[in-house]
Amino acid sequence: MKRFRGQGTRRSVLKMVGAAAAFGSVMGASAGAADTHPPVNVVINQSPWLAGFAAIADYYEEDTGNQVTLDVNPYAGSLEKQRNAVRSAESEYDLLIINGIFYPEMYHGGFLEPLQNIRADFDLDSQVYEYGGTPWFNADTKSIGKDAGDLLTVPVNPNITLLFYRKDIYEENGWSAPTTFEEMASNARTLHNPKKFYGIAQRAGRATVSITWDFLPYIEGHGGSYFRDSDGGDYFVTINSEAGRTALETYVGLAKELGPENSANLTQGDLIQLLVTGKLLHTVLPAAAWAQMDDPNKSAVVGKIGYATLPAAEGFASTPALGHWLGGIPKNIPDANKQAALAFLDWFQKPETQIKYAELGGAPVSAAAYESDFADLPENRYMQAMRVAAPLAKGMWTIPEGAELASVMELGLNRAVAGEISVVDTLNAMAADLEKVLADAGYETGRLPDLK
Repeated sequence: MKRFRGQGTRRSVLKMVGAAAAFGSVMGASAGAADTHPPVNVVINQSPWLAGFAAIADYYEEDTGNQVTLDVNPYAGSLEKQRNAVRSAESEYDLLIINGIFYPEMYHGGFLEPLQNIRADFDLDSQVYEYGGTPWFNADTKSIGKDAGDLLTVPVNPNITLLFYRKDIYEENGWSAPTTFEEMASNARTLHNPKKFYGIAQRAGRATVSITWDFLPYIEGHGGSYFRDSDGGDYFVTINSEAGRTALETYVGLAKELGPENSANLTQGDLIQLLVTGKLLHTVLPAAAWAQMDDPNKSAVVGKIGYATLPAAEGFASTPALGHWLGGIPKNIPDANKQAALAFLDWFQKPETQIKYAELGGAPVSAAAYESDFADLPENRYMQAMRVAAPLAKGMWTIPEGAELASVMELGLNRAVAGEISVVDTLNAMAADLEKVLADAGYETGRLPDLK
């Protein structure tokens, strides 16, 4: 059974691992065929996809005889432990599970060992999604992309947002999954009944990154953006555009009209709880939350939840938020530990492992899993939505100042949903603060004129 580090985490995670294992039978072990490596210490966050990852790490031990230990932490705690580890004389962790929002901090800081320095013939499996080229980084040009430079990480979880909705209620009304915000709002308005269930709930509680990530599909889906071209390195601030105004008015309006009274405080855990208890018609969650929807020990809506790529305003494209997770190996560990961590990543990315990961309740990162027969089973319908959503997903930034940018937006967006400040004042204030963060960090930036 998986070994865990940290107080108060072992018992709860072991329960999740046991539940996840029910999703598939364990294939025959082949430990004799594997190389022997030192134990791999992994720092990871507590999340809806932890049970699946813990289960596949357990299976790694059964399949190879090599040990993996998970140090499980809250989101912010995991980030802080990683920051401390890579700056110490020797990292206590051999594998860092790095969020796709904060990976630039590790890349730009030069803290990760290029994987082909560990094993020259190593490469990303051809069926693993590249998630905007984020596994690669060029330290000279400070750019990401397959053609940019070194392979620094292997994706371990897609963490793409999907629309979760009550498929059974939609079918009763003869509706298909909504493709526009207008359609979703109309359906939610028609059925909203707080005594029975809410029409929609959205994350708005302030955290390390919460509402900032969940609002991205709204502004992009209205033709706007946080920055002019973050993927291309252009950080001129555009959050206070007319499209931004419409998007935030939509987000705030849905929360006030069709959500719970405490909408400004809702966390991801709250959304999951509302959904599995049958109190919610629509919400947006990372794909990995699907495993809890059909767990009879947790859910009152088994088989009733549908999944779809996120809506957009009429005439604009769906843009799921990309907050994937990447496995990276720190430079400041012994060579034997680097080899051990890479052996796990290499095993993890193989097509057969990725299919097993899906069977164990994880969210795979490989087309091999999403295009397998397993993905076509009715109980795995989230995987069918992921086929559509994965190529559309977009990240928020590729620079190491992400924590400061998120801090500005978490405060501003939360206050707007809470009604403490108007939409226009929120957007103008955030634009000014974002411009200052970027300018102080030495970027060529600017911002749109204030909205009136």
